[in-house]
Amino acid sequence: MQKLLTYVTGALALLIVVVSAVSAIYFAAMSGTETIKNLALSTLNGIGIAIGGCLGSALILRFQSARDFIKKLVGEVKPR
Repeated sequence: MQKLLTYVTGALALLIVVVSAVSAIYFAAMSGTETIKNLALSTLNGIGIAIGGCLGSALILRFQSARDFIKKLVGEVKPR
């Protein structure tokens, strides 16, 4: 049952993304070139924000791992 729910929600999310992309392309095709330029700029900005978020998350996780490692080392070296 859990696997079925996973597939159904994944398919629904994919469907939402496809509908959004098709509606954006349709809107851009029916509008002028200025709209297409704005859409392209917004898309590039969104990609940049997503990449920045991924890098920021990776750095935070990396620093957390480093802190945990240092705590472990200090705990092992500290006399009891």
